[in-house]
Amino acid sequence: MRAARIAAAVGAAALIALGCSACRDNLMGSPDSGSSPASSELSGIESTLNGVESDMNSDGSP
Repeated sequence: MRAARIAAAVGAAALIALGCSACRDNLMGSPDSGSSPASSELSGIESTLNGVESDMNSDGSP
């Protein structure tokens, strides 16, 4: 009976630890290194679209 109580306490402590680590990960958010390549890529796309728009405006056709 004592072993069952110890096992139950260890299991409960493990579940609490897992729950806390999941909450901590959600609060921390995504790492900055993951967002940097995306913003660089978006900047490149914006530059390309601006170039296409500029070419279309200088074309002279309606």
